[in-house]
Amino acid sequence: MRMIALKLEFGVFHNQVFERTIAVHFTNPFHVSTRVVDKCNDGTLLLQVILRSEVKAALHVKDVWLDLQPGFEHFDNRDGRPASSLFPLIIAPSSRAGILFIIWLSGIKALDEVENTDSMLNIKYGISGDKTTGAHSPVPVQSGDSEELLFKIALKLKRPVLDPCLAVGFLPFSTDCLRVGQLVNMRWRVERLKNPEDTSISGDEILYQVDANPQNWMVAGRKCGHISLSNAQGSRMEITVTCVPLVSGYVRPPQLGLPEVGEANISCNPAGPHLVCVLPPALSTSYCIPA
Repeated sequence: MRMIALKLEFGVFHNQVFERTIAVHFTNPFHVSTRVVDKCNDGTLLLQVILRSEVKAALHVKDVWLDLQPGFEHFDNRDGRPASSLFPLIIAPSSRAGILFIIWLSGIKALDEVENTDSMLNIKYGISGDKTTGAHSPVPVQSGDSEELLFKIALKLKRPVLDPCLAVGFLPFSTDCLRVGQLVNMRWRVERLKNPEDTSISGDEILYQVDANPQNWMVAGRKCGHISLSNAQGSRMEITVTCVPLVSGYVRPPQLGLPEVGEANISCNPAGPHLVCVLPPALSTSYCIPA
């Protein structure tokens, strides 16, 4: 959104002046979204990039390449180009087009290197249409295909949970109804699925942290600590934290996190509930006994 000062002089002798400040919204030519559509047997991933036209003109996509962030690599050294070259690709107004890239995961030394960098999608395109439509002549712009333009957008790719090392499961409550002011035990089970390649999470002790909204829950136990979990495959450990619900209604339960373990190494199974129902406190009755 930008503000433009407009000044218009009109009249026979240009003695009339009209001034106004207008707000102009500049939009990108494309709306870009990504998703992983499949995992192949050889470990490669099919990354689909969906382009949606945001302008009222036909867009001619002439070339596309993707500069990947650390942690991802292009398959078969394709120089960042998609799997199939169907260029030029014409995208009609308000329509969509999909481009497929074949990538795979690469080894990384630090997870922060992936989280702090982005992938860059580069699109060379042109705009078709008559730019003189609705304009006063003469307009020194030729109609037809415009000059070659370059559109860049940063994409943050997250490593998918394909082969996790740990499984964190939310265990059911011991009671069917939760009430305000009553103690309830939140239980999670942490299981080691395999021995991780990353030496930073292969130790016997794992740091855990319980995240709870202080307006909805009061944590009566430790919010963070360490648990001892053997490196043997299939080893399990249960974490129990006592909480007190403070409000009634559908609220989000406390969440268990492992700060020193990346999301790509954690599988939530069984997954925790998004919301839990908390009932109001039970009614109490008081009696006055005369002396």
